[in-house]
Amino acid sequence: MRKLLLSMMVVVMGLTAMAQNRIPSSNVVFGFPDGGWKYLRTYDVDQDTKVYLYSYSAEVVVDAVGDTVLPNMRIYVRKNYTGSVYDMMLSRYQHNPYQTIEEYTEGLPAADAVGLQAIYKNVDDNKDYIFNMIYFKDKSTAVEVRVETTKDTYSKFEDKFKSILSTFKIEK
Repeated sequence: MRKLLLSMMVVVMGLTAMAQNRIPSSNVVFGFPDGGWKYLRTYDVDQDTKVYLYSYSAEVVVDAVGDTVLPNMRIYVRKNYTGSVYDMMLSRYQHNPYQTIEEYTEGLPAADAVGLQAIYKNVDDNKDYIFNMIYFKDKSTAVEVRVETTKDTYSKFEDKFKSILSTFKIEK
């Protein structure tokens, strides 16, 4: 009986990890294939812009010098956006500069979408951070998705980040 109950719990937990999430008031869905992520909060930037924050919580992540690291995902959503994906990329870059390592356009949620891997130095903690990010639009809704962690811990999260970003879809 215990084995059956344990098996059922494992299946339910697996299904929960793969459950689709929807960006509110949009056609965009995504998931966390490996689980371990939790929603933190939503920021209202202005009337048309919201930011949704998630953090990795499956285990404590420690970098090479023993500092605790909080890998995270930020979804920046701007409604009524009339510019192109590249306009959005430039605008967002001007607020948070980074050095691009790789740029790609394959396997993304929209034909005009752009993905990239990049690095930056945080002046507050003097650490290098690596992130994967995608930009895309659904009609007049522009979306930036960014998953990041420190350079020291990136190798542990690279596949998780790519897996998460690959789940972003526009449902019609």
